[in-house]
Amino acid sequence: MDSTLSQNPASSLLGDQVSPLRRSLARHLPWFDTLSTRGTRVRQTSLDPWRLTAFSLTLLAVMVLLTTAVTRDMHGEQLARSTQAAAALLEERLQAAHEQGIRLAESTALTQKGWGCTESLVNSLLHESLESMHVRRWVVQRSDGSLACGPEGSMPAVPLPEATRRGTSSLVSRQSIAPGAVLTRALDADHLLVALLDERTLSLPASGPWIDVTARGSVLGLVAADGRRLPLLGGDHVAWARSAIQAELSELEEATFSLSSEALSPAYGFSVQARMHASVLRQQVLDLWPWLISLWLALTALIASLVWRVTVKRARLVYRIERALRQRQFEPFIQPIMNMSTGACVGGEILMRWAHPERGILAPGEFIEEAERTGLIVGMSELVMARAAFRLSTLARDNPECHFSFNVTPSQLRLPNFAQTLSELFRQDTIPRQQVLLELTERDFVDPAARNTLMALSAAGWRIAIDDFGTGQSSLVTLESLPIDRIKIDRAFVSTVGEQTANRPVLDAIINLGRELGITLIAEGIETESQWQYLRERGVHAAQGFLMARPMSLDAFETWLATHRANRIRLEASEGQRPSTPSASGRDLAIEQLCTHMLSEGGVDQRDRLYYLRSYRQCFIAREAVDWLVAQQRISRQEAVRLGRRMVAQGLIRHVLNEHDFADAEWYFVATPVQAHQLAVLPPVAQLLQAMSSANEGLPLTNHRRGLLMHRRAATGRAVVNWLIKRHDISRTTAAQWAAQLMKQGALRHVFDDRAFSDSLDLFRLK
Repeated sequence: MDSTLSQNPASSLLGDQVSPLRRSLARHLPWFDTLSTRGTRVRQTSLDPWRLTAFSLTLLAVMVLLTTAVTRDMHGEQLARSTQAAAALLEERLQAAHEQGIRLAESTALTQKGWGCTESLVNSLLHESLESMHVRRWVVQRSDGSLACGPEGSMPAVPLPEATRRGTSSLVSRQSIAPGAVLTRALDADHLLVALLDERTLSLPASGPWIDVTARGSVLGLVAADGRRLPLLGGDHVAWARSAIQAELSELEEATFSLSSEALSPAYGFSVQARMHASVLRQQVLDLWPWLISLWLALTALIASLVWRVTVKRARLVYRIERALRQRQFEPFIQPIMNMSTGACVGGEILMRWAHPERGILAPGEFIEEAERTGLIVGMSELVMARAAFRLSTLARDNPECHFSFNVTPSQLRLPNFAQTLSELFRQDTIPRQQVLLELTERDFVDPAARNTLMALSAAGWRIAIDDFGTGQSSLVTLESLPIDRIKIDRAFVSTVGEQTANRPVLDAIINLGRELGITLIAEGIETESQWQYLRERGVHAAQGFLMARPMSLDAFETWLATHRANRIRLEASEGQRPSTPSASGRDLAIEQLCTHMLSEGGVDQRDRLYYLRSYRQCFIAREAVDWLVAQQRISRQEAVRLGRRMVAQGLIRHVLNEHDFADAEWYFVATPVQAHQLAVLPPVAQLLQAMSSANEGLPLTNHRRGLLMHRRAATGRAVVNWLIKRHDISRTTAAQWAAQLMKQGALRHVFDDRAFSDSLDLFRLK
């Protein structure tokens, strides 16, 4: 198993150029400059206190305005309901008086000319006055006020405003010292029927929607048809009405934040009005301040925590691994395994590397632990296995003596369909199962469920190896009970060769154990000639390590293998031995020709396509490609999908977003461009970083605010380009290329490690 960590040779050149105060705070308060969570490091990033304060105050102002508006609307609705209910109640009472006046007018000869205050008229008025619940006295009088007749007989005319139209009734004010109201009805051009209303008629009961309004400081008033204000009897209404008579309505309406509502009665010409002064409304808002402040503090804390959680999530390693897996950025690398007797290459171990688009190739030490903890390792391993199976198919066919080992994780062993997945990946057209070696660590053999899976795999013809032997919990019983084909000696024991350590006897014991059991031994981590000679003399069969070759890409392995065999041929020829015939290696030319035919004229339909308002240039649909392959090759759709996946694995085609493998689906794929652009030669990274981190003339690293976040000791991409131009006198394009290469070297990083370098205001830091 590969545990090599990527090292940055220039990282030691960058000192922690911060003030003593900041160093002290960072030492005593670890979260001051860096927040560390599981798989997370937010480097020199925090919430900006000034912007957070400004945002919080703005939020408070908005909340105050919204609260005031909501309070105004709420009280406005209450005022409207109160005035409408009061007007309806008064109209109901006046309707009863109005109907009584109609009966009174029809029962007397009031329309006859020359009428007088006769006994019959007086009796009628007296009877109706006693019977009415809302009218205290009925009076008939001339319009000019010269004669009036009431229940007591002749009387002075009731002072009234201008008479109303004939046949209608109006609520008008009584022209007297004490405010009052009368209901008038014009009998003809000369006579009026006047109802002096009882005081209780215009009073509101102690229950109703107006009670809530008056409790909040609002007041109700009655305006007669002649425009005069009348009291709505009962409590504060009388006081308001008396003061309102002396005040103009416009003065109330001009008050800031004052509210008003009015309900008209078309039948009787009166209106009920409600008023709330600005001071009352302001007091209502102030009463809500304790709740408002509590809500404001809670919202500020919630928004700040959400911003910080999004920041942490974006910086979390698992978040970046998930996106890298979705974009299929994990690539198979291989480290050759050499026969220690002949020096020939007998296979290789497939290792996982993260092909980061901006930081270059990342070793598994940076991400493998988090991937195993979160379970993402399953998808990553299957992706690497599939790519290696398709890309090494030609090499495996031409070199049947070579085997290729794949690391299997405990999570994969727990999958119910793991054996089926292996059978679908490794077949005669990819890598036959007899050339596949499954490597598992010793802890995997202790789990009973894993042991059952391994027994089933072995029965199905898969070869199994123990990886990192000697560091786990395996025993002789395990080795005897399980069909083990290989034992890989851990590098920790190999490194003891040439040193006087207590682990040397353990290494010898492992070698003797393998010899007694007849199991092939593979030594890992060989870095010196003395280690090679020591293990070879003791009968170790094969080895891998930096002494022979470092992990490399599959394409580089094909070139290395051809060169290695050519050197062995020359060596054997010089020693007089019969040269062995080298096996051909290289890309699958048949697949390349088939892909070229498919993408040429007469193949699949390639054109610009639009999907959800996004344009994709010169792409084709995977399902149409499957149809074409089925028709041209006369194969099943399943076999056509496998051919498409081999094209993807060899880099001939790709999904438009790099998020899917080839499938019989409505997905867009494009041909992969083969041309490469030349970049300007970058100076030595260590020297360039030393110049950039210089205290005097280096790259200016300052604090930058982005929203509610504060990024410390960062520089914009534009500042990096400007510094390179000024320092090295190069073009802007070359400077941008240098900066992009610095990112691939691991010397320059985006603040969140997830964006490419750009000559813009994006923020970057030196590592």
